[in-house]
Amino acid sequence: MKKINRRKFLKSSGLITLGSLGGLQVGFANTNPKSTAATNSKDLLVYVFLNGGMDGLNMVPPRSGADYTEYSTILRPDLHINNSESLALNGADLFGLHPAATAMADLFNQNKMAIVHATGLNESNRSHFVATALMELGLEGQISSLGSGWLTRYFNSSLNPASALIPALVPSYNTTDAVLGDPDALVMGNPNEFSLNRGFWGWGAEMQMVLGELNENPDTLEKVASNQALLASTVVQTIDWDGYLPGNSAVYPTGRLGDQLKTVAQLYKESPGLEVAYIPYGGWDTHTNQGSGNTGTFADLTLGLSEGLNALYQDLSATHADKFTIIVQSEFGRRAYQNGANSTDHGYGNPMFLIGDSVVGGFHGQFPGLLPNQLFEGQDVSATVDYRDVVSEVLLKRMHNRFLGHIFSGYDNYTELGVIAGTGLTPVFEFDYDRIFKGGFE
Repeated sequence: MKKINRRKFLKSSGLITLGSLGGLQVGFANTNPKSTAATNSKDLLVYVFLNGGMDGLNMVPPRSGADYTEYSTILRPDLHINNSESLALNGADLFGLHPAATAMADLFNQNKMAIVHATGLNESNRSHFVATALMELGLEGQISSLGSGWLTRYFNSSLNPASALIPALVPSYNTTDAVLGDPDALVMGNPNEFSLNRGFWGWGAEMQMVLGELNENPDTLEKVASNQALLASTVVQTIDWDGYLPGNSAVYPTGRLGDQLKTVAQLYKESPGLEVAYIPYGGWDTHTNQGSGNTGTFADLTLGLSEGLNALYQDLSATHADKFTIIVQSEFGRRAYQNGANSTDHGYGNPMFLIGDSVVGGFHGQFPGLLPNQLFEGQDVSATVDYRDVVSEVLLKRMHNRFLGHIFSGYDNYTELGVIAGTGLTPVFEFDYDRIFKGGFE
């Protein structure tokens, strides 16, 4: 593939301002994207979404007490993780980790990972489509049309947006509603395939130059997105993706998730203005063939997740210590009871995981219990923590964005969990706001 001259292309493209869309700015003029590294005080937020409904009772199984007795003898007599198999965690007698999650256990025991019990939507919804849409769009209760995802509104409300060609990355062949309406977000399944694929290969640079000139003054969101893709390709095509050597000799697992995480790490190092990476990792809808212990679909998925998260942490911490935060979430948990196929159906409350140097390691939140009178509707783990509280603490303390009511429509009751070290900004809960004067000068 012929490489594009990034300096020449950026000079011809300039700074794009779309007046008809509120002065939306995309890209920058005559600026090296690496120059933003020194001024960008925000973390990289890596958001891993486990599509399908990850079974939290299998990932974080009880190990002792009344919950373990109920779990192992009544709820899941044939599916539970025996307490002799689950991984012990420092300072935690009641819960462990799935036996395939050894790398995650290491992070926890090094105080680099936190587990938040029983998170979820304020109102349960066992539909994959609806629950995922509500989370990706940052909505509460029912799906409505705001025309934007929660990450799009995060960027729109940022007081100090990073000057970057690629502020947001979705390393996937499919986009997510979390970046709905954001022309800056790059959705890229494979960086080696991200180039013009029409016409004679030798004309690639010239074609890209001409397309940039034709879109120099875009007047629609679609044209802005097109030109942003061209600008982003000038970064992507200059990176040696195949020759990458991860920091700390980290080894990413083979497979799709390992490739996605490695792409994020490499792009972050090459283009430090990258602020958010949203990584979908599916396959967790285990109605059948869930397996138990170290065998089965769930064990395979967990092994890849655990090794991938540890590799990303080790890789980035070599050069960007305390400059990134990883959040892991699923749309809902699984039913507390095993089903007739020795697997699990859709449920409600579920753990979330946070990884990073500023994460306060250990367990957070309140586990509601597994006794019959403690289960939600007599079937599911209850949700005792609004998932938005977890995400918002990262936004307030690490991403320097206080406009929670704009990012999460209808959200007005933030509760700090203490899962991130330090003091956060004071939240603003209005959906419509003046970000200059209501934001203060912190």
